[in-house]
Amino acid sequence: MTQSEYDTSEEARGSHDIDQAIADPAHPITLFSLTWCSYCRATKQLLQQLGLSYRIIELDQGRYLESRVREQARARLQQLTHSATLPQLFIGDELVGGYTDTYAALQNGKLEALLKSRGIRSNGSSSAR
Repeated sequence: MTQSEYDTSEEARGSHDIDQAIADPAHPITLFSLTWCSYCRATKQLLQQLGLSYRIIELDQGRYLESRVREQARARLQQLTHSATLPQLFIGDELVGGYTDTYAALQNGKLEALLKSRGIRSNGSSSAR
């Protein structure tokens, strides 16, 4: 897991960061999160239990402490997800969703199928199951 810090120039915008993170083939699993959020923590725990390596972007740390950047990032995520809530999990450019969506996808096999389609292996088990 790594905290994302993309272009630090003044021209960089939060919405660009979101698009760049989702499109980054070096990090096919990206979780947008808040450090204090219990659903975000639950999603991180679920991904860890599955043995998945993922990138986490905390939208209440680093460059996102600047209100303009944070607001642009949140607005772009809302455009992409049709949701104002966090966490939001992407595998490649495909939205899995928040914790409830991710857990449901684990339960019904869609998460494993999506991972497999992207060539990502998990340990396939979770104590949350």
